[in-house]
Amino acid sequence: MDEGFEGYEELTAEQYRTLIEETSDVVSIIDEDGTIIYQSPDSEHIKGWSRTALLGENIMEYIHPEDRERVSEALGTLADGGALDEEVEYRLRRADGEWTWLASTGTVPGPDSPVDGIITTSRNTTERKETKQKLKSQRDDLELLNQVVRHDIRNDLQVVSTYAELLEDHVDEEGRDHLRRLTESNEQAAELIITARDLTNVILRSGSDLERVPLAAAVDGQVSELRSSHPEAMFNIADSIDGHAVLADDMLDTIFRNLLKNAVQHNDKDQPEVSIDANADEDTVTVSVADNGPGVPDEQKDLIFGREEKGLDSEGTGIGLYLVRELVTGYGGNVWVEDRADSPGAVFVVELQRAD
Repeated sequence: MDEGFEGYEELTAEQYRTLIEETSDVVSIIDEDGTIIYQSPDSEHIKGWSRTALLGENIMEYIHPEDRERVSEALGTLADGGALDEEVEYRLRRADGEWTWLASTGTVPGPDSPVDGIITTSRNTTERKETKQKLKSQRDDLELLNQVVRHDIRNDLQVVSTYAELLEDHVDEEGRDHLRRLTESNEQAAELIITARDLTNVILRSGSDLERVPLAAAVDGQVSELRSSHPEAMFNIADSIDGHAVLADDMLDTIFRNLLKNAVQHNDKDQPEVSIDANADEDTVTVSVADNGPGVPDEQKDLIFGREEKGLDSEGTGIGLYLVRELVTGYGGNVWVEDRADSPGAVFVVELQRAD
């Protein structure tokens, strides 16, 4: 410690009084039955009552009926000489009849203390609670929208696809062109449904536990789908993919769907070629997705993972790589893009935590 520093080794009674009166929380003293003996000056601001208005009143009479049992248990713990390890949140009726949220903790001073009673410290958490409730409502709305998008709209698009197939033998050459455009638009809309689903799932994820997920299953499944939708593309999966497992969840395949789709859709070759390889060390598994496309300019290498970045004049939603970054980061990993060393093209590299 700096020898020139002069701090407070002891506080005077006046300094203690000032400390209590100026604190932003409310300091109260209540007896074992819940009767309020003392409240610090900030009571009116925090609790909605003047510091003297509730003196002699039982605090339980002003607590919301749904919260009384929880507060009573906390007071019982304190009365038995314990201490609250966590804050207790409850609603307190204000002087104007409205309810305000408080978070309180407390302690019982030792037998030699001049304070006889339970000392509690309370702060107003109404704004935080309201924000939390608003976020929950928004999440519920988003869940509902996700269900509508995934089920109702997706079913309608399937109907469009079915009738488009039935029309193939009933249109002339000019009609075939219109039908082709209809089919392409329908496929793009279906792709948007998947993107909206993935984005919603990323938004709604809240600290989900990671588990052991085989890498090959996630990669092979997405390659199979893209081979079906893009028969012109060539996919090469190295044997090194097999046998590895990473810490992830059921959205691991979303990472590789977007990386592989990106490698094909942004490729300027008649036959896109995509190579998937992996290598592992003691702690991580690194997967590379290399393509023979135009590559990614240096000034865009970081930007393409942004939420609003369209990247390489994309006609898509522009959020596929953003989803990749969010998921990889959530798994405790990293993702970046670099140039191919042996030929033109880009290499997207995903580093994930090893699970085996």
